[in-house]
Amino acid sequence: MTSVFRSKPIEEIVAKMAESFGIPEYLVYPVKSYTKELTLDTGVDILALMALKQMLFCAEDHLDNAQMRGAMSAMAVGGGDHENASESA
Repeated sequence: MTSVFRSKPIEEIVAKMAESFGIPEYLVYPVKSYTKELTLDTGVDILALMALKQMLFCAEDHLDNAQMRGAMSAMAVGGGDHENASESA
């Protein structure tokens, strides 16, 4: 598993994918599939779990940001109505 992060060909693929998707290289996680293996490999499992962990972190950040934007939007709408109500009273 540790050789994956030191492999020049994988480093080049990570750079290419980062450029293609317009994201930083540190957000690209190499994962190997079990298409030809007959037995499980802990190193392959760890790579997949590391990628999944990062996906969950990104999803959580996205949901937190969306929730914050929604709360701020509600405050702006609610605040505007409150000011108008006090002016008409």
